Amino acid sequence: MIDCGKDWLGRLRKVAPTAIVLTHAHADHAWGLAQGAPCPVYATKTTWALLDRFPIRERRVMPVGKAVTIGGVRFRALRVQHSIRAPAVGYRISAGGDAMFYVPDIAWLPNAAKALRGTKVDIGDGASIKRPLVRRHGRSLIGHAPIVAQLDWCRKAGVRRAIFTHCGSQIVRRDGRRLEALVGSLGHAHGIEACLAHDGDSLSFSG
Repeated sequence: MIDCGKDWLGRLRKVAPTAIVLTHAHADHAWGLAQGAPCPVYATKTTWALLDRFPIRERRVMPVGKAVTIGGVRFRALRVQHSIRAPAVGYRISAGGDAMFYVPDIAWLPNAAKALRGTKVDIGDGASIKRPLVRRHGRSLIGHAPIVAQLDWCRKAGVRRAIFTHCGSQIVRRDGRRLEALVGSLGHAHGIEACLAHDGDSLSFSG
C-alpha cells in the first residue's frame, strides 16, 4: 500500500496490507497511521521525524536514491518539490523488468528525464489540469504542478502512458466525462495515452 491518509484511520486491518510505503507526512498521506499499523511501514528519515508520535512498531527507513525490495517489488525514492514542512519523494517502482513512476503530490520533479526514463507509465498529481497551483519559497517550489506540465515531463522522457490520481476540486467537482476527454486530448497532443484514475482501477503491464 502506498500512502495511508487519515480517511483510512481504523480501517487498515480490514485492508490487511503486507507493507505500507509513504511519500510524505501530510495528513492525507500518512495520518491513517495515527493509531499504528498492522505491518511494516517504510518512509524517509525526514518523514519519520514528522511522525515520531505515531505508535508504529515496525518502522523501516526508506533511503533516498537507493532501491529497496519489498515483497519482490523494487522501490527507489527520489526527492521531489512539493512542501517545505513535509518534504516528499516520488517512487520509481519496478518488478519483472517493467517500471513505473508514482508521485501523487508534486510541484517540480528535479531531473525529470532521468527519473522517468525507461518507465512504462507515470502515475502523477491530479490536483489541477492546466492552472499551476505553485508558489515559490526561496529556490523551492511548493504546491502542485498541473497535468499539462507533467505530460511535458513524460514527453521529454519518452513515457507513453500517464494516469493522474489524488485529484483536486477542479476535477472532482466538475463534469467527469468532459474532463476525461480533456485529459485524453491533452495527452494525445503530447503523444501520450493519458487518463484520470478512478477508485477500483487496476493496472496491468501485460502486453
